[in-house]
This record gives sequence, C-alpha cells and structure tokens, in this order.
Amino acid sequence: MTLLDAAFPSYLAKQAMIDAAWDLCERRFEALPAPLDEIGARFLRSVGEGTPSHRAYFSGPLAPPLLYMPLWLADRLTAEGALPARAQASIAPILAGTMQGYFYVRIQDDLLDDPARADHELLLLGNACVAGMVLAYTEALGPRAPAFFQAFDRAFLAFSRLTLAEQRVVRSDDPYPEALFEEHAGKVAFARAPLLAVAALADALHLEPSITTLIDHLGVAYGLANDVLGWPRDLRAGHRTYLLATAGLTRADLDRIAALSDEHARAEAHEALAERLRGTLYEGMLLRRTLERAIAEQGRAAESARALGLPGFEAYTADRLAWLGALDREILAMSLKRALGGRSR
Repeated sequence: MTLLDAAFPSYLAKQAMIDAAWDLCERRFEALPAPLDEIGARFLRSVGEGTPSHRAYFSGPLAPPLLYMPLWLADRLTAEGALPARAQASIAPILAGTMQGYFYVRIQDDLLDDPARADHELLLLGNACVAGMVLAYTEALGPRAPAFFQAFDRAFLAFSRLTLAEQRVVRSDDPYPEALFEEHAGKVAFARAPLLAVAALADALHLEPSITTLIDHLGVAYGLANDVLGWPRDLRAGHRTYLLATAGLTRADLDRIAALSDEHARAEAHEALAERLRGTLYEGMLLRRTLERAIAEQGRAAESARALGLPGFEAYTADRLAWLGALDREILAMSLKRALGGRSR
C-alpha cells in the first residue's frame, strides 16, 4: 500500500465515532421497505467498490473531512464547556444524518455528470436519504432544530445553485476564468451542515460565517485536486471543466467526436484529443501547477480552521499535504517519462 492509498492517521483517531454513525445509517437502510432496502444494499456495495468495505467511503485518503470536522468542533466546544455532556449522544445521529444527506448529493451528482451510466433507480433511494437526514437532524437537535434548519437552508440552496451554475458552464464553450471556478467550488456547501448542527447543539450558530469560510477554502482545494485526478473521466463525460478549459479543450472538440457515427472512429478521435491535452497537462506542467494551487488553498483552509478552533485540523492538514505531495511526485514522474519519449496516460 502506498501513501496515496493509506487512510489518514488523523481520520483513524476518530474511527470509533464514525463506526457508531455507520451503525445508525446501516440500520436505517436495512429497515427501509422493499424494494428500497435492496436498492440501499446495492448502493452501499457500489460505494465500497475497490475497498474492503463501504465503511471506508468517508475515511479514505480521497475523502474530504466531512464527518471529521464536526467531531473536531465538538472537541473544541466540549473543552470550552459550551457543549454539555448530555449533547454527546447527539453527535453520532448528526453524523448518520450527514451520511444520508451526502448519499443524496452523490446520487444526484452521478446522474447529472453522466446520465447514460447512472443508476436512475437510486433517485428513489435518494428520497429516503433526504427523509432520513431530516429526521436524524431533527431528533438530534430537539428544540434547537428550527434555528439550525434556517442555516441549513442557506447551505443547501448554495449547494444547489452553484452545482447548477457549474453544470451549465462545463457543458458550454463560455470562458471559464479562475474567479468563476472558485465561485463554483462553493457547491460543497452541504459540508457546512454537520458543523452547523454541532454548533447548534452548543447554541453557537454565530459560528456560521467562519464555518462558511472554511468550507469555501476546502471546496477550492478539493476542486483543484479532483480536477487533476478526474480529468480523463471528465473528458469522457464531455465536461469542459476549469482544468480542461485551461488546457485548451473546446466544445467544438467534443462536438466533433460526438458527431461521429462509427464507434471505432469515435474512440480513435477521443484518444487523439486526450493525447493532445496530455501534452499541456503533463509536459506543459499544468497538472503540477494546479496541484500547487491546491496545496496553497489547503493552507488557507488550515488558517480558517485555526480561527474556528478545530483541534484536529492541523494533523489532518499534515496528512493531506503529504498525500498531495505524493501525488505531485507521481505526476512529475509521468511528465518526465513523457518528455523523454515515453507515453503514459
């Protein structure tokens, strides 16, 4: 196992609470009426592909700290005496609700990104996930739920609005400047939800602006890194992402391939286009420059986390920066191989 595959030590330190949340989430899925229970089991198998278990989904090195940040915030609030001991029992249900909410986001994203490959039946499981999320948050927060849901509404609308805005741009030939990419990166606003829920437990919803700033920085950092990792998939799906637009991809390039009636001709044209882009991405060092920006933005996220007082974020940042460094070295090796006459995807 390489550094790129290993779970972060900062994540493993909180695994017991994550497992408790998984227990609640799995029981919810198992209790769904047929055939939703079968679809739920199918979905969990799909998110666990390539790992020992679906329980690795939120804990692998590719996963952002969605479930860990609320735990770190709870640590801070507990240390300050702002989070009463009786509130600790609400943490696992908040995480379980967040899991279900994120599954809904994942199902929706898969359908938007590649409708031809998406499992459309999962949309109906998504309905059950949203209901489970709302129920979990409501029961966990009790009388504090109404104030929380006002902040949640702002986050969910931001996620929806910015996801739609990004979808429209990546399917167009419009200019895609850096400022617009950073705005679209705010689509990760759902990640505010568990932090807001923990803050609500402590009557600390005044932290919402600081939470928003932190999530915005993480959105840019992960958006840049995910563009680097996912550019072949994005190209196959016909998405002119910020990275691919910067590399010179045009809508005309994609339309020419789509217009070819012969499958073999389409495959050859796609590969020729991909190879053209690789020249800019690898030899032109665009992938490495993009990772440099991701590393810088990760540092800004760390500064925001310090301002918010998240005690576990420093260790996570060290883990994440080490992972990004390993990815950068791998890309450098590929770039040098190509420059010396080899060809690598």
